[in-house]
Amino acid sequence: MSRPVTRRAPKKNGGFSWGRFPMGDTGITAYRLFRRDLTGAVHIENLHVYPQDQRRAVALALRAACHRLRDRVDEIDLATMGVTA
Repeated sequence: MSRPVTRRAPKKNGGFSWGRFPMGDTGITAYRLFRRDLTGAVHIENLHVYPQDQRRAVALALRAACHRLRDRVDEIDLATMGVTA
């Protein structure tokens, strides 16, 4: 079963959000993951998915990107609070 990838705009919530952006007829899809730190600054992690990528590989890559973003923002938050990890 093949479904077309549609655009999904990021939702406006307080912490984590994501968006999916197909890049025209190329078949490439960009996923953009967003997260705010304690000061309100937005941090972003980008991931490009190609048509030949398997769904399982895409899911694992998205999960890893989400964890990288979370870890990066958590380090910034800890530094803001003056706590060393």
